[in-house]
Amino acid sequence: MTPNQGGSATSSEPPRWALDQAAAEVDAGESIVDHAWALVHAQQQRYDERHDQYDDPDEGGEG
Repeated sequence: MTPNQGGSATSSEPPRWALDQAAAEVDAGESIVDHAWALVHAQQQRYDERHDQYDDPDEGGEG
């Protein structure tokens, strides 16, 4: 595994897990790489939102 969690050493290619998932999900004519990047961005947003809840005073966070 490379330092960027299974992706290539450069940022021009999405991580392997995203490519594998995208290959299983794409429809004919859709770009696997584009779909893989969408999966990566969606995962990052979920990760960021999950950590943001701990900073929200309404959710019991520090504020």
